[in-house]
Formats: sequence, structure tokens, C-alpha cells
Amino acid sequence: MNHRDTEAQSRHFLRRYFSVPLGLCGSISFLSAAEPGNTLLPSASPGFTVELVAREPLIRNPCAMAFDSRGRLFVGQGPQYRNPKPTTPGDTVEILIDTDGDGIADKAKTFARGLNCIQGLAWHGRDLYIANSPDLTIVRDLDGDDEADDYVLLYTDLGNIEHALHGLNFAPDGKLYMSKGNSKGLNQPGRFAPKPFRELFGLPDIPGASDLPPPRTFTKENYRATYQDPKDDWGRHGGVLRANPDGTALEIVSRGLRNPWDIAFDDGFNWLGTDNDQSDGDRIFMPFFGADFGWAHQWSPHWTGVGHVPTVPISGPVFTGSGTGIVFTDTPGWPAEFRGVWFINDYLHRTTFVYRPRWEGALLQPVGGKWEPFLRGGGALFNPVDLELGPD
Repeated sequence: MNHRDTEAQSRHFLRRYFSVPLGLCGSISFLSAAEPGNTLLPSASPGFTVELVAREPLIRNPCAMAFDSRGRLFVGQGPQYRNPKPTTPGDTVEILIDTDGDGIADKAKTFARGLNCIQGLAWHGRDLYIANSPDLTIVRDLDGDDEADDYVLLYTDLGNIEHALHGLNFAPDGKLYMSKGNSKGLNQPGRFAPKPFRELFGLPDIPGASDLPPPRTFTKENYRATYQDPKDDWGRHGGVLRANPDGTALEIVSRGLRNPWDIAFDDGFNWLGTDNDQSDGDRIFMPFFGADFGWAHQWSPHWTGVGHVPTVPISGPVFTGSGTGIVFTDTPGWPAEFRGVWFINDYLHRTTFVYRPRWEGALLQPVGGKWEPFLRGGGALFNPVDLELGPD
């Protein structure tokens, strides 16, 4: 089953963040759209407990999360997924607020509004970067009232909300890294993506198309998200791109991906990501500059790269689930056996897995050739998507 076919359901259920534990016990907190009164939560590995921190009607269809420098949780949510029309109300970014200090959010404040389906968030200073395909938008609060005043349309026409822009990360080199699926942006006079995206899509340059259209700045009153029909067809392949915070120096890092949902880096600046396919299985990949992971390869396509020289091998066996969020943790508060590992969400299997890395030459692989369950959905309403480490 295609991950994008299942994500519509997943956004009606659990999303969560990890709150870093103290001592030798853990605490895992959740965002949920479960029905009030439902107490079915996933089971955790020994020494960890699970808590619910927010539910409907406070949030609806949460799909992306980010903590700001003050430790507040910002959540992208709303009605846009899965088949929005030009008249569909926009998604919003909400600040979750716990007014009575009991660890459960009881209030939400809208920070930004009128956005397309939000599938990625990342903070950089006072700027919040929002992946809301076909746009990449920056919003900022100028007067300190916790409402964004500036809306900067950094890139647009990046493809529809399926196989979309995901995985926003600011890395140690100061650049913004992002994963992009193989949905195709527009390519017509006045409506075209930056050149590196067009290269991924396999689209030719058209007369008058610049390599990098300049950003456009709006106020919260006149900002309008860009609409692209969700039924628009696919481009050649997806990939990982990077750029300076102002959008300049945009370039392709890796290509040959189909629907890379999330990417993350470890304490050595090594990356892993999740990529989805409906027939050949999902995969974990290790992007690096110049890598081609085989999807729609120009002359020799291959899905795993194992024993296939033109394609970079993947970082583990293919699996039948639906890989979504990924994060690396090496924080001192975690028990020793859960430090220096990756956590990977699998929507379809309703599980969060632990990936214990080892080096096989220059390639990351899981110890024992597999990953182990950390959270199990069982009978819980647990279909995990985004995954973040909290400042606590």
C-alpha cells in the first residue's frame, strides 16, 4: 500500500513527540486526534511511560511539529489533506499551551494561517520554515504577539501534496536540507519551480524561466497560498536538496528517490531517511552529495542498490510498512541502551522502531540486519507520522 494512500487516515490519529527522560526511566508524550475518553495508548519498551498531551478539538489532522527556542511546541494542522479545492480553508500552525501545568495542552494559539497542507516545520532563529506544497513558506513574528506578521514565499510550484516537500532540517553547515517526493510542479509561463526542482521533475526549461525566482513577501492580511490540483501527475524522481537560509545556493544533494518522507542527521552529520513505494517495499536510505538511489535512474533503475553498481545501496532491508518520521538521539537523559540510536516511525505497522546503527564500510546498516520495536500500537489509535525530541 502506498504511504500517501494511508497518510490520510494517519493524520486522524496519533502524532507524538519524545520528551527526554530524567534518570533511567523515559517519558513519551503524544499528540492525538483520538475521540475524547479514548485511553488506548501504545505500549512502550520497559522503563518508559506514554502520555497524551493534546487531542481534538484542540488540533485537527496534525502532521508536522517543531519546538521553538523557548521550548514551545508548534503543530501544523488543519483540513487541507487530502483533496483540497481552491475554496478549502487553509491549514494553520498552532502553539500548544498548558495553562495549568499538568502536562496536557488545554489551549492553542494560532501562529500562522491560510497555508496549504503542512507536512514539515523547522525553526531557524525567529523564522519558521513551513513545507506546504506546492510552497515553501517562511513566517515570522515581528511584534512579539505570537502571531506571524511576515509571510515569505521562498519557493513555489514544487508539486502537489502527494509525494510532497517534507523533512525540513537545519544542519551544522548552516544550510536548510529538505526531502522532496516525485510529484511534479508546474512548468509554464509565470508558474515554474526553481531549476534544481525542475531537474528532479525531469522538466525542461521554458522561455523566461529563471533558475531561482525571487522570494515574495506578504503580510498576514494579504498572504495567499498557491493552489495546485492534487491530481496533477508525477515527475521523474524525488530527492534531497539543500539551500542557504535565504533560499540561495539551492542544489540537489541526492536523487533517485520516490517519496522520501523524512530525513534526519546524527551527531556526526550522517543522514538517514525514509522512502516509500507501493509495490517494492519501503526503504531506509543514507543520502550524501551526488548519491543516486535508483528510482527512475536514467539508464539503470534499481530499488535497493544491492549488487547494482549504478545505485547506492540502501541502509537496511526493504519492509512492507510505511516509513514516516525519523530522529537520532544521543541525549544523556536516555538510558544507555537507547543512546546513539535512531527512532523510525512505521505508520502501517503502527510501530516506532529502534534502529541501532553500525558501519559497513561507508554505509550505515542496522545491527543484526533489522530494527526492533520501541512503541507498539496494538489496539491503540496509533498511526505515527512526525517525530521530534522535546527540549525537556
